[in-house]
Amino acid sequence: MTPSDQSDLSIAVAAAKAAFAAASAARDGPLRARAKSVSADLVTDADGRAEAAAVAVLQTHRPDDAVIGEEGSDHTGATARRWYVDGIDGTVAFASRIATWCSAVVIEDEQGPKATAVYDGTELHTASRGEGAFVNGERSSLRAAPTLQHAHVALFLRQDRLVKPGVRAVGHRLLDRTGLIRHAGPGSLELAWVAAGRLDGWIQPDTDPWDWLPGALLVTEAGGTAVTIQRETRWHVAGSTALVDELVALLT
Repeated sequence: MTPSDQSDLSIAVAAAKAAFAAASAARDGPLRARAKSVSADLVTDADGRAEAAAVAVLQTHRPDDAVIGEEGSDHTGATARRWYVDGIDGTVAFASRIATWCSAVVIEDEQGPKATAVYDGTELHTASRGEGAFVNGERSSLRAAPTLQHAHVALFLRQDRLVKPGVRAVGHRLLDRTGLIRHAGPGSLELAWVAAGRLDGWIQPDTDPWDWLPGALLVTEAGGTAVTIQRETRWHVAGSTALVDELVALLT
């Protein structure tokens, strides 16, 4: 089998696992962490190593594709296909030696996200467009959708997001009308948990593609809806179609 014979999904899985292995190895030693934009936005030495490990896999198997990573990888491709890499999604947890972090890789083409892998060392969440979403090989599905007042919704707001237009107002409306607001983990994992029926919905303002696209494909392939809505600030919303409609209604 030549590199070009491998499926995009198998390559995404290999890249995500390579990133996770590199991050785990780096965490066995001392870690240096620094804040990027705000104190809750950390980067460690391991982030770059994890990203480099994933990028190496992608460039071996898909050398003509573009590759973009959170920590600065930006390889121009000869096609319209783009890989997004988050070597460590959940760096604050990673640096604190809390288990809720993951590695995420997704390929996007002209039609949107095509294949994705989100790996946390125990569970591998995967999806390919039109073929469903899976956790460790078992099919994922959203749980029966409650109304917003009974829903468990993931929301992440830090200092740099709270100052964006309209975000505080939306946050207050969510707190008033949602059954339970949770921040259970990094974006890719929370979206994977929506797809697996563990959370009901997910909403965040102004999210980067490597934090949104891997999990968005998981949700849609599990039978849900994942949308980007532009208001005063751009929002990303995922869950069952009915719950997404309720969440989007709060963005006015």
